[in-house]
Amino acid sequence: MMMARKARLFAAASLLLLFVGSAAADCPVAHTHIGINPTWRPADWTRPGEGAVDLDPTDDDKLWFFSLPPVHFCGTPGWPNWLQSNGSAFLVLRPLLDAGEFVVKPGESHKVLHTVSFTYSKAGRYGDPNGFQHLDGWHSAHGPQGAWNLESTDANSVPGWDIFIRRERVSSNLEEDDFFTLLHDDTPALEANGAVYALEKRWLADKNAWGMHEHMGFYFWLDADDEEVYVVLSAHDAGGLYQRSADFTIHFAKTVVQPVPGDLNGDGVVDIHDLEILVEHWGQSGLYHGHESEPNHYEHDHNHEG
Repeated sequence: MMMARKARLFAAASLLLLFVGSAAADCPVAHTHIGINPTWRPADWTRPGEGAVDLDPTDDDKLWFFSLPPVHFCGTPGWPNWLQSNGSAFLVLRPLLDAGEFVVKPGESHKVLHTVSFTYSKAGRYGDPNGFQHLDGWHSAHGPQGAWNLESTDANSVPGWDIFIRRERVSSNLEEDDFFTLLHDDTPALEANGAVYALEKRWLADKNAWGMHEHMGFYFWLDADDEEVYVVLSAHDAGGLYQRSADFTIHFAKTVVQPVPGDLNGDGVVDIHDLEILVEHWGQSGLYHGHESEPNHYEHDHNHEG
């Protein structure tokens, strides 16, 4: 099988998945979390434990994908999704090297293997050597006020849910076999559209709850023009306790623009172009007070009924 041969090749590369013990508290990687109740939303996502209200209780049993909250050591800028707060891609792709050489796709030498292998922290941002590795696997969500958690009672009571992931599609600039994932033992998964992968449920002692904790690396065969790609996934419950999630799109880019103070045009550089924008809008105010508007005058039709 071609993918099995690929997996053996990738095992020799120095940047393959980092696998550690199952205790989430000791795991130096960033996961995508799967939980429930997407309408239990805080008033401010930067403070996910404050002011949360359930806007729509009718979908409390629907699965949902979460990235890392801003309170986490390596929280995602665009929490709860893997995006910058301005909507641009956050997850950086880099070519995978084997003995210092690019890994090319069999039969398509113009395509080079890329993976998500970078560190990030709230304090040091991209490239922080003390940060966490992104993106590597799946975990159950544990939100404020107990929200987002999958059903769990005690260590001896196995819950009825059985969560699995389904690959829906990839971005239009990719062939179907240009994306795959690898488990920590180099077993490939989600190799084609429609493929599924079951997440093993286990008792998480550090969370005192049942959940999932699995490592899975993301890999792409990309040509020179593939600057940004995405994968669409969905989460399902084979146990029938929870509803299917909405389609969830994870965006990846070879180059990301990290927001910096003073970068008014969002190109990642503070320069003369930002100064031009500042001068052009100098003295303008974004404040609006209702009492400052001119009064409206109406001609009332006093004979109108209703």
